[in-house]
Amino acid sequence: MFRTKIGLVLGLMLFTANVSALTIKGTLITVHQGDTFTIKSVSSDEKLYKVRLSDIDTPELKQPFGLKAKEFTETQVIDLEIQVEYSTTDFYGRLIGSVLLPQGKILNEELVRNGFAWHYRVRPLSSATLERLQYEAWRKKLGFWIDPSPIPPWKFRRGKIVSAPPVKENQMDYDLILNYGIIGDPKTKIYWWPDCKDYPEKKEKNIIFGYKQLAEDMGYRSSSGCIN
Repeated sequence: MFRTKIGLVLGLMLFTANVSALTIKGTLITVHQGDTFTIKSVSSDEKLYKVRLSDIDTPELKQPFGLKAKEFTETQVIDLEIQVEYSTTDFYGRLIGSVLLPQGKILNEELVRNGFAWHYRVRPLSSATLERLQYEAWRKKLGFWIDPSPIPPWKFRRGKIVSAPPVKENQMDYDLILNYGIIGDPKTKIYWWPDCKDYPEKKEKNIIFGYKQLAEDMGYRSSSGCIN
């Protein structure tokens, strides 16, 4: 078990080392919800970019604390020049990344710290920092944690119909990664999606992929029960 975890960590380090983060600086145009907003680049082209904060998930607007999460994000970025660091764009062209605020704080973390976002565990390895911040917010009953059983937004979205699991990065909807159900076994290096005949009933020990090519790039192969 220990060797498996070490091997997985090293593999992820090698994989992520080839992904170089890009940076865009801009000013706020509008906030769509707590984890999604549009900025205008401060460069000469003044291009508009839609940003989806990575590794976190704020309540949908129709959920409790959805509007409060939106308002929190507005107060953090309005009238400020912010820096977006990203390495991924999804199906909608959204920049999937983190936001560095002028005072040195990271917006993704601040939302979790104050109980306005969950740690969205959709990477093969979760974030220890976000895990800790979420635990502290839960312990202090901050934000939506005042409710003993708040509904995470990915469960709220569960009924949304999804097409076939995406093959490439730019084909995925970042909000629906858990709906796609692409999972892999780090021991056997086999991965599945819900249409596979031998899709595992128990998924706790498997890791999650946002798209099939990520699994392939990390050395996984699709199960013989899957039809590509």
